[in-house]
Amino acid sequence: MLRPEGGGIQFHGRAARINHERRRGGRGRRPTKQLEVCDQTEGPKPEPEIEERGIEVEDWIGSVGKAKEGSTPSSQTPWPTIPKVPHLLRETKDFNKFFQPRLISIGPYHHGKPHLHPLEKIKPLSAKKFLTASSQSIKDVYENIKSNIGTVRKCYDKNATIKYDDETLTRMMLLDGCFILQFILCKGNIEVLREHEIPVVELDLFLPENQLPFGVLQLIFVTANILSMKDKIKEFVISRITRLDEVSKIQLEQPAHLLDLLRSALLGREKKQAVFAQVGCTMRMKSSSQVNWQSFRHIRELKAAGIYFKLSGTWFLRDISFKSHFFYAYLKLPLLFIDDSTKPRILNLVAYEMCPDAPDDYAVTSFLCFLDSLIDHADDVKELRSEKILYNCLGSDKVVARIFNQIANGLVDLDVSKDVKDDIQKHYDKKVNTWIAQALHNHFSSPWTVTAFIAAVFILLLTGAQTFFAMPGN
Repeated sequence: MLRPEGGGIQFHGRAARINHERRRGGRGRRPTKQLEVCDQTEGPKPEPEIEERGIEVEDWIGSVGKAKEGSTPSSQTPWPTIPKVPHLLRETKDFNKFFQPRLISIGPYHHGKPHLHPLEKIKPLSAKKFLTASSQSIKDVYENIKSNIGTVRKCYDKNATIKYDDETLTRMMLLDGCFILQFILCKGNIEVLREHEIPVVELDLFLPENQLPFGVLQLIFVTANILSMKDKIKEFVISRITRLDEVSKIQLEQPAHLLDLLRSALLGREKKQAVFAQVGCTMRMKSSSQVNWQSFRHIRELKAAGIYFKLSGTWFLRDISFKSHFFYAYLKLPLLFIDDSTKPRILNLVAYEMCPDAPDDYAVTSFLCFLDSLIDHADDVKELRSEKILYNCLGSDKVVARIFNQIANGLVDLDVSKDVKDDIQKHYDKKVNTWIAQALHNHFSSPWTVTAFIAAVFILLLTGAQTFFAMPGN
């Protein structure tokens, strides 16, 4: 075996040491007689060991050759896996603040942590209330989950579930699932929670490591005497994004968990041009050689080039479009609400997209990178507010600009919105558009300048007419 140590490579094992001496061709120190005696008394000589290693190498090469797509852990379970936050984000200083539950644990990853003990006590009461409201027997629900506990185990990291037997894990799934459903049924207004705890618990329910497989929730409410529990879950998630009267606009497929449902509701239906990651490495390498480098830096530069901003009419992050005309253009963006929950929620969506078993289109990450290319200063946020695209519930435009700059720092943009960026760059590169836009901005930026221009033109026409009729013969 080879192992780097102290800046070099060292050999370990008797057979490897003898091979090393053989490769040296007898140069240097020769093996001592003591070594020869040891070879005679210790049993078989190194050749069989080398031959055995050769067979292992052949087996390994054969296993690599037989590797197939879809052999990841997620493909071996009927339910999607519950991810853990990637190690890349675990090294950040705000990891505990944004990616760890603060009040309640869901699932095995954070179960039993001391600071989460107080709310563990309310789970049995929440389970009792939900099962009573849904006219279900706790024994029937328990047996329903236990019969699928093997599938549940495969959804989590093995190191997190190995310390729990089937009965303990079943009880955990039942109590956590009933708490989630009761929280949704009461729209967060659970009696045992204090007012200031409700928004914190809500954020905890959308952490990547604080999820239950949606299949577990279905096992609990499948026999519930509650109309459209699945629709109530959808309403709860969408109400975190927009008004409830727009719920009917969204068609959601079977989600992996609540965080996946939130992501789907934010993105909306997938557009054809958004399918990028599935094309593979060949297309990425090809597109990198044809890319037009982005030279614009913020919204004010685009506005100076005659590019104006309009609301797309939805909150779907995929709903971005660009329309260029002769000397002006319009960039349509989705509706954005910025409040205290925006940063942690977006960070966890980005963390989810970085996980191996997550959807591979990186749509939220790409949108953040695109928005970061537009927002650089507080004035850029002000422009979006003036067009009713962004609603700032934090008060300060400077804080909003800093949030997007911090979130996008270090993210890799896979250019899901590449077509829109290229169209913007083409319009931006035409200098005549900038000149005309600047002239219109300087001379027609207010009603008074427009009125003065019209009056000046009218006076010129009158003067010309008077001069014409004053000429002899007219």
